[in-house]
Amino acid sequence: MTETPRATPDVVTGSIRLLAEQGWEATTVDRLAQAAGISRATFFRKYGSKEDIVFADHAANLERLEQLLARSGAVPGADPAVALREGVLLVFRHHLDHRERALARNALLRQVPQLRDRELITSHRYEQVLQRYLRSALPETPDRAILATALSAAAVAVHNAHLRGWLRAPETDPSAELAAQTERLARALVTGFGHPGAAPAGEPAARARPAVVVTVLDPAADTEQVLASVRDALR
Repeated sequence: MTETPRATPDVVTGSIRLLAEQGWEATTVDRLAQAAGISRATFFRKYGSKEDIVFADHAANLERLEQLLARSGAVPGADPAVALREGVLLVFRHHLDHRERALARNALLRQVPQLRDRELITSHRYEQVLQRYLRSALPETPDRAILATALSAAAVAVHNAHLRGWLRAPETDPSAELAAQTERLARALVTGFGHPGAAPAGEPAARARPAVVVTVLDPAADTEQVLASVRDALR
């Protein structure tokens, strides 16, 4: 009598780990379904293709990010820089809270170049969520849309730089540094665009003319390089 396989507690993590350990091409959907203890049809219905399951957790995480930003947007006078900081931290903590999954996914992405395009698309979805929030939360000025675009892209770049660093040294927790740098970046950009109201309480408001920030970043740039590039663009 053959024992029916039991479903793993975390199908997404188990599937990503299996793909990383046994190889992308060598691991079929049938094998993933068997390891999860479900039928092939159920696997497709719940998780989609092999590529879909690698990024399956991001849909729920994007929803959590949207909910957090919506709560902030509903508070009169809420500080966009603080909301942005908390949003970036929420995304980053998701990786830390699912350490095994994040490490397995990173190993798989390094093995399978074709998955990197999907990774870029996923990263862009986070950027779009932040941008939508900032378009309504930032001061209503003619350059608000440009600032929202620049700030959301910069915030994602800083997050990704910290994530790469953590993946290289997962015993660390750079959350506090990430939070501080994200908020500092937000205030520098907002002030540079001529919105002195974004200065922290108790600090004098800087007076600057509106400016369009254009900066070219290496995909492998670390956090300090991102911040330096933005600072240079604001000069």
